Amino acid sequence: MAFAFAVVRRPVLIVAILIALMLVSTTPVAAQTEAGRVIGIAKNQLGDPWVWATRGPDTFDCVGLVFYAFKKAALLDRIGGKYRGVRGYWDWFRNRGLASRSSGKRGDLIIWGRAKHIGIYLGDGKAISTLTKGVSIHSVHGISEPFKAFLHVKLTR
Repeated sequence: MAFAFAVVRRPVLIVAILIALMLVSTTPVAAQTEAGRVIGIAKNQLGDPWVWATRGPDTFDCVGLVFYAFKKAALLDRIGGKYRGVRGYWDWFRNRGLASRSSGKRGDLIIWGRAKHIGIYLGDGKAISTLTKGVSIHSVHGISEPFKAFLHVKLTR
């Protein structure tokens, strides 16, 4: 009886608590970092088909997925500000001392082969990229081209 009385007397407080709970439960934590935004955008494309020389929003090649994710996250300046081929990204990062075979961090770019394939590093040995079967998550060493380097993107992690 006392509880029912308190509920009737404080309906504004209860409504405020319910609204606060709804807001807290819908706030995406990972998207608060720049790396989280880029990765979230790329993951939203999982399963989209591969089509050569496309940049989205429904079909991608490997460079197109990278470009799309960084553009949609409003972070194109972090990867040179314009669309480039795989070799172009490799050269841009290497010339700035931002390419290495170790210390990959979430949101860094990753290159395979002789600058033949590019994707986004997810951490824990995983990457997301567009293979001929479409946008997918795979192991860094799980594709036919050998791992070449991480391209270290300056992002908040």
